[in-house]
Amino acid sequence: MWPKVAVGAVVMKENKILLVRRRFDPSAGRWAIPGGHVEKGEKLEKAVIRELLEETGLKALGLRPLSITEYIELSSNGKVSYHYIIIDYLVDVEEGIPEPNKESYEARFFELKDSLKLNLTISTRKVIHALLINEPRPYNIYVITTKLNKDDYDNISQQLIKFEKEKSLVP
Repeated sequence: MWPKVAVGAVVMKENKILLVRRRFDPSAGRWAIPGGHVEKGEKLEKAVIRELLEETGLKALGLRPLSITEYIELSSNGKVSYHYIIIDYLVDVEEGIPEPNKESYEARFFELKDSLKLNLTISTRKVIHALLINEPRPYNIYVITTKLNKDDYDNISQQLIKFEKEKSLVP
């Protein structure tokens, strides 16, 4: 049943962002903000802490809301394949080295601008845009919406990459 609620943990260290390379769909093989589904009865903040620990082994120290993303993906016949409401939190973590788990191939930090050169999920790319364009501040929440046909995924990614170059977001 759609939509589903998910959370993401945006971890920044010295202008670097923590990303994981997804093992499963949606967007298998692409780099993304660590996160996942909110379980029945689970508070959003607890879900962020749990998902960050599960996907990277890192423990959250503090968190605050950063963005709300609506992601809708349609199949070639026009039916909804995925519909997520993703609440991303800016998260401070204990010192440690991120380690991937069974849901991801890799987990590591990237320079924020350099991360745009990666094969990112569209929702992750848009959150990184928001971070590059405006320094995140408490109570400054970005609302991002994406609705696309699965067949258009690569085309939309290319349009976003073009936007990044036009706005000088990439080095």
